[in-house]
Amino acid sequence: MRFGVVGTNFVSDFFMNGAKEVAECEVAAVCSGRKENAIKFAEKYQIPLVFDNYIEMIESKEIDAIYLAIPNSLHYEITCECIKRGIPTLTEKPFASNYNEAKHMIELSKEYKTYLHDGLIPMYTDNFQILKDNLHLVGKVRRGVFVFGKYSSRYDAYLRGENPTTFRRELCNGSCMDIGVYAIGDAVALFGKPKKIIATGILLDTGVDGLGSCTLIYDTFEVCIQHSKITDTKIISEIQGEEGTIQIDMPSRMDGMWFYPRNPERAGMHKVDESGKVLLSKPSQEGFAYQLRDFIENVKEGRHESLKLPHQMTLDIMEVLTECRRQMGVIYPCDEKEIG
Repeated sequence: MRFGVVGTNFVSDFFMNGAKEVAECEVAAVCSGRKENAIKFAEKYQIPLVFDNYIEMIESKEIDAIYLAIPNSLHYEITCECIKRGIPTLTEKPFASNYNEAKHMIELSKEYKTYLHDGLIPMYTDNFQILKDNLHLVGKVRRGVFVFGKYSSRYDAYLRGENPTTFRRELCNGSCMDIGVYAIGDAVALFGKPKKIIATGILLDTGVDGLGSCTLIYDTFEVCIQHSKITDTKIISEIQGEEGTIQIDMPSRMDGMWFYPRNPERAGMHKVDESGKVLLSKPSQEGFAYQLRDFIENVKEGRHESLKLPHQMTLDIMEVLTECRRQMGVIYPCDEKEIG
């Protein structure tokens, strides 16, 4: 399948690393509003075609699918245009700027019978499936804790007054959208939509959140989420149950997972190491490789959505994400626009 890539920032490098691991994936074209960036990217990865207009790239008939690594504020507009032209589309996370945009994008996908893929990596990985399959080991779940904090490489520029794209309200950025979405996505994919949401955040002068937290409340347990773009963390994520705890090294990748049984003998575990844990995860590939295989398979099967991350799950994640932003007071210009 011939892909066109729109956008040449660092996440497009990750895409290319994943594409190398998928035999059926060929990157045939790259597009950037700054053509010089597209030329450099094409030279780096030996991509044959370069464009500075994604419509021209689609209409060239040289690609079969498109990957959008573009600012969050453009996801809605450009994804809709790709759908209307019948081009299977992989939209980078967060899927949209808000719930209403996501809902309309998915409605268009059904109307035009065009495959639309949410680029939230964890749900496509083998280790996420392993986590789901082994969740019963902890017994009755009582608490989930998902923590993802990473000091942004662009925060120093922000502190110098340079206004980098990472922290711009008009581009629909911020910690919850960039990093919190992974933790929220993991929680919703594992446990469904919560009954109640409580969210707080520390806002920067630009009007976006530098860090924040939210609690997702379910009938018999809670999920606590912490996210940050302005601090690092060494706290590990975990799911706590009455029979044990599963620890997860990073919500965005699921590379390492361990089960700590409260009672190893009763749990029937035979591979508990000296620290009392059992390795659950298996060695991982580049995250994009998993979702590219899923993307290609679903397009070949004539589906309009992934079975691993169906559209209703995307809508549930976007509903939670949008409500967290609302409670934090992070409002984007697009939130006030009429959709459709």
